[in-house]
Amino acid sequence: MVVAIEPLWKHKYESLKGYIASNPDIHIAPFEVCIPKNARNEFYDCFDGVRRAFVESWLVSLPFDAHSLAKNYTESENRICRIVSNGVEMPHDLASFLHDPEEGAMRLIYNRLFELVQGKINEGDFERLAEGDLAEDATKLFRLGYAAWAALAVILQLEPDEFFGVALDEEGAHSVTGIDKIAFGRQFHHPAKRIPEFLFHSKKLGSYIAFKMPLALEVNSYFVPDEIPTQRLLRNRNGDSSAALDYRITFLSVLRDLKRIPVFADLHERTVNGPDIAMEYLTKQDISDGKAIQGIKNRMEILKPRLGGYAVIMDQEPKSESFNIGENINAVSAGLDPSGFQPIIDTLVQ
Repeated sequence: MVVAIEPLWKHKYESLKGYIASNPDIHIAPFEVCIPKNARNEFYDCFDGVRRAFVESWLVSLPFDAHSLAKNYTESENRICRIVSNGVEMPHDLASFLHDPEEGAMRLIYNRLFELVQGKINEGDFERLAEGDLAEDATKLFRLGYAAWAALAVILQLEPDEFFGVALDEEGAHSVTGIDKIAFGRQFHHPAKRIPEFLFHSKKLGSYIAFKMPLALEVNSYFVPDEIPTQRLLRNRNGDSSAALDYRITFLSVLRDLKRIPVFADLHERTVNGPDIAMEYLTKQDISDGKAIQGIKNRMEILKPRLGGYAVIMDQEPKSESFNIGENINAVSAGLDPSGFQPIIDTLVQ
């Protein structure tokens, strides 16, 4: 006879329920939560124990290695901190996932577990819904985290020795300042112009590099032949989009000096000045997804990167060869090894 073994999270949940039952001052109902101050620490210790047990059992089933990504990212971030004192700024959920995958994934099911504790859903519903939340959002966090690590890996191989911030004045002229941290996906507050997030000087090239990492959906809006209202709203959007969970693209452009800083797109004038290189990030499953590949082709057609586009395959061991997936678009199997980006470095060095 096969004896079913209950998941650890259910044992932890029984402990949580027992703690609540033993503390009559704790009152939790479908639309009310009251946890006295003297009971909160132990309550949340039990509560977090349930979340951690659930996440730990779920992470091992993933098709990607979140812990290896976290290790590589942390090592790269520490190296960047030697140049930019405050390192990399990013949304808290993503930073948490990159420094501690369990902790980051636990944040994704906080509300679901409260729904269970409040009696809004049963254990079966919680298991199903929490797995769905993790499958969708943890995968997106991995994609964003991989893009952040890949950006740092490429930047570090270009041997940066100084970073600069970029802004526009009221006349549209660029200004360059020193910075003590870098941020991916942060749009300078201008209703139309899309300029680099930061610049850095590359000792390897003896030149400056302009860097930007916009959302793929934002790039899709750079050129809209027949504009509909929703696209117009997107086109006029400004502000910081760094918290959004969506595909990102990396732009890199080589500058001989700081006098000509590119405006990658002017959404009001409907002009696009593509980067030297554009990089997107794919799983090996995406390679056989016609819709995903067509999206890359569309964006590269909009951008027309001068030195070509790269589709970086992120969940395989790196391989030396690359292959073409469209006109002027190479797929590179980089995995989690910085050397996997060598074809891109070689292109910039030429």
